[in-house]
Amino acid sequence: MADETDFLDLYAKLRLDPGCSLEDFKQAYRRHVSLWHPDRRPGSRADQLAAARLQRLTAQYGAAMEFHRRHGRLPGAPRVARVADTAHAGADTPLPPHEGTAPAATPPRVAQRVLATRWWVALALMGMGAVTWSMWPAGEGPDAEAGQEPVAVTPAATPAVLSALSLGMMPDEVIGIEGEPTRRADDRWEYGPSWIRFEQGVVVDWYSSPLRRLRTDSPRPRP
Repeated sequence: MADETDFLDLYAKLRLDPGCSLEDFKQAYRRHVSLWHPDRRPGSRADQLAAARLQRLTAQYGAAMEFHRRHGRLPGAPRVARVADTAHAGADTPLPPHEGTAPAATPPRVAQRVLATRWWVALALMGMGAVTWSMWPAGEGPDAEAGQEPVAVTPAATPAVLSALSLGMMPDEVIGIEGEPTRRADDRWEYGPSWIRFEQGVVVDWYSSPLRRLRTDSPRPRP
């Protein structure tokens, strides 16, 4: 097997750095073999030199591949520490946790701090509850309602909904039926070509045009 000097010479021939990848190393070797193959250099003297150089290159390449097979890296490349090497070397650096391993136990001081924090939070919540209870108005709690008979609440009477215009209606009742007028005077509201007349705040007359009918059964009030 070739020594380290042969490997440096190999990298120089292939124009590579010792830290190159395995794929780049193989591609550079193939290019060099095709360049120095005897068939590309006719002539007896050239063939002999090319064959000798190619033979040495092949031997160096074979030694480098054997080195890679044994050590998992090309010669001269930075060494990557493996788990087995670290365990045999007795290194103090902890290994990264693997999947499925139990997490490390919480240090006692950290556990005590967490417990103390939870205790203070619980006390603060209890104090806030006591303050809220003391500020509750008297007579409004559940005990104040005990023993008292329920008071029946009578719902307010719902006003009748008017659906047709009639004499004597108030202005707000007219708005509830017809809506806001398009034009309003002191005693006359206009809804387009239709109109409604008031006297002393009540309806006394109207006209319902076919172009804009009022909500009434007749175009004019019936006598």
